[in-house]
Amino acid sequence: MQPVLVPEKLKIARERLDITKVEAAKRMSIPQSSYVRYENGQRKPTHATIVQMAQVLGTSVDYLIGKTNDDKADTVIVHKENEPELYEIASGAQDFNEEQLNRLLMYYKEIIKLSKKKK
Repeated sequence: MQPVLVPEKLKIARERLDITKVEAAKRMSIPQSSYVRYENGQRKPTHATIVQMAQVLGTSVDYLIGKTNDDKADTVIVHKENEPELYEIASGAQDFNEEQLNRLLMYYKEIIKLSKKKK
């Protein structure tokens, strides 16, 4: 049985990234009209399209089909052309040892704390 997309979950995932329907369709390499129909529940995407949606929106297939309310992705895919800085960090960190990874994580958490204080 093919998984069925929950349109509201697709909309929430897109809005979480603060992107338009046009931008979402562009990132997914699908026509804007198709994306709009998916989000409105007027069209059912294939499993492959749901996988692509999850990757582009940084969430999981299970979230988009309503199996979980956890919108965090199991896997994060960073495209060099879309996010060059993040790609550089992620690709460079692959060679880190445990101590270096822990230090990077510590810096990341500190940056998050500082950004929350500024709000």
